[in-house]
Amino acid sequence: MRSGVRSGRIRQKRGLYPQKEAAYWRKRHSKQPYAKNYSYQEFRHAYRTGYDTFFKYPGKKFDEVEESVATEYENAKPASALPWDIARPAVNAVWEKMAGVIGPRDPDRGIRGSI
Repeated sequence: MRSGVRSGRIRQKRGLYPQKEAAYWRKRHSKQPYAKNYSYQEFRHAYRTGYDTFFKYPGKKFDEVEESVATEYENAKPASALPWDIARPAVNAVWEKMAGVIGPRDPDRGIRGSI
């Protein structure tokens, strides 16, 4: 079985689809701290890299594979895409969301009460 087919099936099992992830980040992009002065369109390749590479390195943390992810980002980067140092926080945010570490920053969600 080809790797792409396998990773696609893993995505479907987990209920994660590239179109849904793209819609999720498009809706929440403007609320992210790294998004100031940048449109969703400028970060689109970064978000895509995040959800594509998350399944390529199962069980790994972003920090463990960041160098490889950065290389993949740069190698597939369209001419209009942002440089890695600007795109990195978006890619990391995708990884954190998909791993269930934290949700994206949403200032409208309010302040959590004490436990």
